Amino acid sequence: MITQLLDMWRNKIHESTEIFESLGADMAMEPVAPGKNRVIYLLGHLLVIHDAIFDSLELGKRRYAHYDVLFLTPQHPANAYPPFGLLLQEWIVLNEDLTRQLSSLSHSQWQSKLHYVSEADFILKPYKNRFCGFQCLITHLYHHSGQMELIRT
Repeated sequence: MITQLLDMWRNKIHESTEIFESLGADMAMEPVAPGKNRVIYLLGHLLVIHDAIFDSLELGKRRYAHYDVLFLTPQHPANAYPPFGLLLQEWIVLNEDLTRQLSSLSHSQWQSKLHYVSEADFILKPYKNRFCGFQCLITHLYHHSGQMELIRT
């Protein structure tokens, strides 16, 4: 199951990256649908969520916490975003590193508790492990990649 989950992850990361690349900086400020998230917001939002998984799965330190204010709160028309090309490059590098680290986890490491779960809570709810936490991340990625498909149609 771990191998299948990692394959799903790799495929969706590849597909999402291709979408961002195909839309490019020219479409970055366009909403995916009227009144919905802009492409650049989705890229930054996914970047900070994937960055946070380093803490949650205890894989290392976050790199992009300075983007949290922009991309973990609802977007605002007045927000000034970093350049699309920079965010895209950070997205690619971050996900390559994250994928490499996820692929190196042992079976027992996947079953260990998430960083933010107490030992007492984990005893009562052993499903609050890295495997389930990572499944939630993939679900989040699928949700937002579905939004990105709106702008391509």
